[in-house]
Amino acid sequence: IKTPNNINSEIGIAKFILKTDFTGIDFFVCEMGAYRIGEIKTICDMVKPKVGILTTIAEQHLVLFGSIRNIQSAKYELLRAIPTDGLVITNADNPLCTEFLKDLKCKNRETCGVEERNHPTFLIVRNEATTKGIEFEGIYHGQRGDMSIPVLGAHQAYNAALALMLAVNMEVNPLHI
Repeated sequence: IKTPNNINSEIGIAKFILKTDFTGIDFFVCEMGAYRIGEIKTICDMVKPKVGILTTIAEQHLVLFGSIRNIQSAKYELLRAIPTDGLVITNADNPLCTEFLKDLKCKNRETCGVEERNHPTFLIVRNEATTKGIEFEGIYHGQRGDMSIPVLGAHQAYNAALALMLAVNMEVNPLHI
């Protein structure tokens, strides 16, 4: 089960949790949004995530947070909430995403990226945008594979790699999603 579109604030997530029957649910995917530092931590205190995925840290929230370091601090609240036996997945090519990985209590950390020098767990070795979507090739734990996804934008290869790493770690066959 996942939070509905645009439900990513403290109040919205709390309301969703209170009205949702989680009986028989194996996975709860919760998008966490924030307008201020501390809001993601509050959501994490409610949800108690075992997995944290950080796609990127960029300037898109600069008006809200005032600086890129404040954005990083807010987004890292999720990663800092992941328990020792949890999983953190992020973008190896964004130094703001990886800067504090070594300081996390979570020991299982995976990354994806196109820059081999960043030592990503999932190395994207080919990435092509087509009119039908993206086609890319990656190496993950020594296995090489080709993927084709009907989404536009070459940057979507990162998102697909993050999702694939999550599926593998959760022992969900990504071919059956």
